[in-house]
Amino acid sequence: MPGHSLLDLAEATDFQVIALNRPGYRGSERIPADGITFADNAEMLDRAIDMLWRRAPDQCPGVVVIAHSVGAAIAVHLAARHPHWPLLGVALNGLIDSPPQRFVDLFHGTPPGQPVTFTPEQRRGFMYGPNDTIDPDIIQRAEPSTEPAPREELLEINDRWPADAPGETARVTVPIHCALARFDVLWEMNRANIDTFTRRFTSAPSVETTVFPRSGHNIDHHRVGRELHLRQLAFAWQCAFDR
Repeated sequence: MPGHSLLDLAEATDFQVIALNRPGYRGSERIPADGITFADNAEMLDRAIDMLWRRAPDQCPGVVVIAHSVGAAIAVHLAARHPHWPLLGVALNGLIDSPPQRFVDLFHGTPPGQPVTFTPEQRRGFMYGPNDTIDPDIIQRAEPSTEPAPREELLEINDRWPADAPGETARVTVPIHCALARFDVLWEMNRANIDTFTRRFTSAPSVETTVFPRSGHNIDHHRVGRELHLRQLAFAWQCAFDR
């Protein structure tokens, strides 16, 4: 989305960046519901990145994975696999492991076997902070980037992820950058829960946490989105060259 694109900023600052659509999104093949687990997604991404790495220029030092929300949980699973290609670090945003009960109930109440589509009103309430943290037309401008979410993913992030997170995070052995938002209503966002989550990365050599005080869940789409992207790219640079 113009003005809120990590890809554009990365290209402008000479980073090689590739965006992968997970199974079931955009042009990627849809897979059976029982194959949409985070672990299965991580395995497929592992193979895809391995193939891409084989074609990378010789001077490329490695890979930093940047991921949001459900994708961030999958990125933790991916890092916990200890892939054969050189994973240098993981930048997460919009992820802890303390979902509010109202969202657990909401997603369990959706029709089985059908992807979940959020209305513009739901996207405004779930994904964004107060009016003065976003541009007035951001919901409309973001429309092309929205897609129905597999119901199975929404159930796993609210049901299994809180139980799986301690084990998966403990196996991550690369630096972590964690960006969170004060007005993220999809999580019980408080200092105790943030600290509990970030301290789970017991094997990571470093964990850098930033809480954006003027943002909701989709930090990229807020007025602080450019700051998020600059921080993520700076983290990638540090992972590659400050080792």
